[in-house]
Amino acid sequence: MNIWTTAWGSDHPLGQLEGKPLGEDTLEIMLGPKNRVGARYFQLTLRDRSGNASQPLLLALYNSGPYPSYNWIEVIKLARNIVFPERDVTLSETDLHSLFRYLADLIPPGGHIMVEYESAEWAETRLSIGCGIPAVATPLGSMLFRVGCGLAFKDWHFAEGGSEGPRKLQGYKALHEDHRLARAAEMAAELRSFLCRETPPSCRHLWEAARDRTVQILNTLSTDHPSLAVAGKKK
Repeated sequence: MNIWTTAWGSDHPLGQLEGKPLGEDTLEIMLGPKNRVGARYFQLTLRDRSGNASQPLLLALYNSGPYPSYNWIEVIKLARNIVFPERDVTLSETDLHSLFRYLADLIPPGGHIMVEYESAEWAETRLSIGCGIPAVATPLGSMLFRVGCGLAFKDWHFAEGGSEGPRKLQGYKALHEDHRLARAAEMAAELRSFLCRETPPSCRHLWEAARDRTVQILNTLSTDHPSLAVAGKKK
């Protein structure tokens, strides 16, 4: 029996993803079974202008509930190299940002997105966290910040593995505007401290990239707190 069903015409919140543009193609969503805690599996594929469907580009879980912490999406698997019957497509950074923006828009205030970073897709994030770089300054963390799910982070780093699954980064949405503004100042303090730290020789290339992202994030935060803007970065 096929346990996956189309979301077309469904009143499920995930049905909002159906038909969203991604590059030159559009998203299609399939709803799967629920896991042991009641979260719904779903997968996304692409359909091109000729009507050809791709192999899945994303497998994830969706959960909702009455309290902020009950509302989340967990990205289990993401493929940036998408295979169609007659062509292959690689998701650009713009495509990736659009995809996660769609996911973030499904999360209400106080909810969160979790994304695994064990796979090759997120190798730089995994190495950056291992080098002591703040989560928000990693490729994955900075993207979650840009789509509105990076108010704060939790690093699910389970050395024992097992039922907890792979290591993942969890990014939170603000509960309300005052919460967002207060957390922005805390994040800025953390990032300014990072800019002042001496670069470990073994992590130089990762730290240089992270410092570039840090300056961009601080200047974004300065929209609400002008004093947080920075002109450059420490070498």
